[in-house]
Amino acid sequence: MKLLQFSTLLMCVMVLIFGVSYLATAQNYTFDSADPLADPTEPALNRDDSGETWITKWLALDGQVTNNGGFAVSGPIDWLDEGTSGAVTQESISTVDGLLAAKDVTLTLPDNGGGLNWGIFDIDPADGNNMSTMYGLGDESNFDTYAIIVIGSSNNRDAVIAAAHDDFAQIWVNGDKVYNNSVWTGAAQQVDYDIPISLNKGANVLLYRCGESGGSDYYNLRFADGGGGLSILPETDNVDDFWRGVTTAVEPGGKLPTIWGDIKRQNR
Repeated sequence: MKLLQFSTLLMCVMVLIFGVSYLATAQNYTFDSADPLADPTEPALNRDDSGETWITKWLALDGQVTNNGGFAVSGPIDWLDEGTSGAVTQESISTVDGLLAAKDVTLTLPDNGGGLNWGIFDIDPADGNNMSTMYGLGDESNFDTYAIIVIGSSNNRDAVIAAAHDDFAQIWVNGDKVYNNSVWTGAAQQVDYDIPISLNKGANVLLYRCGESGGSDYYNLRFADGGGGLSILPETDNVDDFWRGVTTAVEPGGKLPTIWGDIKRQNR
């Protein structure tokens, strides 16, 4: 009996050690908050994630931020701030309150895409030009794309996301920048860094910005760890569903999995 108890205890310890060690090795990227535009210093993974599940439906600007001068010039510019005279920023829209406040605000950039609003778009993770083809365009150059998902979690948790991008990627979660990398990953589903993030119980906003100069243009994202049981908006092609889901989720008593389940049922 004692031997059985010891064996069970040993197995539990080994599982715990393996889980912690996996999470530690998976999180091979540390964001430099002192220099938000610094590229990673850790060695790139060069990992092919083409067999994994990627996020394909996004809330995104309904057009490209064009004539950006190339990603190196564009990267430090907050185009949301520029186009709204400070009413919306990259940091603010990556929070629930800021996202809802931006719902009816038009991004006005006369020389860089005109008047831009938000819509629902699908991307193909295998498409090496999905930042252009999502708009029905060919292989475009010198532009930026902004895309958003809202992640519903039933508890506070740590998770790991993996991003593939061409070229310059910047990611914010709940108002904090978590990733900056001006170097393209090499293929549409190739991951160079696993990025640790913290999710709150309830709604969490993730903003993904990718800047392009020339050649392939893509952005992809998946959960590498800690993604079990999460709900992700948008779930439908109806932008009103998205806003209704986010609004209801932050109301007292709002429960994200139930809300999103109700939205899906309403659209069957």
